[in-house]
Amino acid sequence: MRVITPPTREFVLVVDPYILQEVLTLNKGGLVRLVIELRQLPIPVNVQFAVPAYLVGPEVAETVKAASFALSFVRDESRVPPLTLSPEISRRHRERIERGAEGECRGLRLLALAQYLKADGIVTTIPSLVEARHLLRLRHAFQIVSPAELLDFVGICARGHSVFCTARPAPTYLPPDIFYQFTDPKARRWFEWLNKVGPTIGDETLREHLRSALLNRYCFILYARDMTKFNELQKQYYLRRRERPAIYRALVNYHLTAFYVHIWGMLDALAGIANRRLSLGLDPRQCYLAREEFLSALKEKHPGLARFVKEHRARWVNVIGDVRHPVAHSALLLQQDVVVDTEESRKSDEDILAIVREEEREFLASIPPEWAPSIEANLIWRWRDAKRKIQSDDVIYVENPAGGGYLRGPVVSIDFDLDMLNAFVDAFLVACFSKSEE
Repeated sequence: MRVITPPTREFVLVVDPYILQEVLTLNKGGLVRLVIELRQLPIPVNVQFAVPAYLVGPEVAETVKAASFALSFVRDESRVPPLTLSPEISRRHRERIERGAEGECRGLRLLALAQYLKADGIVTTIPSLVEARHLLRLRHAFQIVSPAELLDFVGICARGHSVFCTARPAPTYLPPDIFYQFTDPKARRWFEWLNKVGPTIGDETLREHLRSALLNRYCFILYARDMTKFNELQKQYYLRRRERPAIYRALVNYHLTAFYVHIWGMLDALAGIANRRLSLGLDPRQCYLAREEFLSALKEKHPGLARFVKEHRARWVNVIGDVRHPVAHSALLLQQDVVVDTEESRKSDEDILAIVREEEREFLASIPPEWAPSIEANLIWRWRDAKRKIQSDDVIYVENPAGGGYLRGPVVSIDFDLDMLNAFVDAFLVACFSKSEE
């Protein structure tokens, strides 16, 4: 039987009715207009806002009624099975959600509806859900999405299907070649800065390095980030429906690899820009943030920037280096599961062999007898692995050059890494092109 796993174009978000007014007014209504336009594409991208009508109080009833054209409603709570939170969610978080710390057990009832609809996430600001968001994603495979994150969520759903758009007051569609430069706030600011400052830079090589870094490489980083998140959504979609956490992981890993390689390349580019602009006198092929020679030369020319690099190098730059180095030179660091054995997975090979021979009786009877031992060994391994319990599905093991290693969640960390990169780009541009000495 064929297993068809195309990327879904159907996304469902359960919306807490008590923040519906905030959702409707995002970007002066541009979000709602974009969602409606995406539904009208020749091949629609359908982002549904599901609202539990049974949680609508009189204080928000008028808002819900006015926005009914953009919403789908679940009116009968009796059809929604109650949700039992995973015991692996910490007791403090679990008890707060279960007792309904915010009143009427609204958080737990939203979670139950999301579970029933197999929703991609819940749009809410309920503190007990927001504080437990990472545990809820891990144990129940849906996201807690704040209103501020909703613009990004809808954009990723569209861009993953090559519809490059953003929710401005009038939804904006642009070719991918210029999309990020014109719509991402950071990329646009640097685009405008380069257009203003670039003509005043007499060093053509330096001007080209700036253009390459700010207009090309940074946009590649943004695209890799979006596609990582899009394919993570697809992975979670099939996990909820088929309990297959590995579906789409190859694409997640592909774009994660591109993300880390381009981030390290951007850091190298910043070092090269500083080398030329501040006349550090270093060999361009040996000019890296991680080298002591670079930091020593930078300290003489711009001690403020040197302090910034030194402060953040051990805490972040070296981590990115630990991830990037094996990607470039040895083994790829790929997102994988952290699992623990269960009572079933601890069964002996002989016990499992009896089970798989029964389960795969027709298949085993169809293969040449000489192939049976190796195929049965593989079936035993697969059966045992399927019975193990997943502790986390978003982990890479990073080796520390000084010895040992550590675990890192690459998807969970991706926005933190982007924020840190943004801080480095700002720091270098200010240090290299501002008239101030510090």
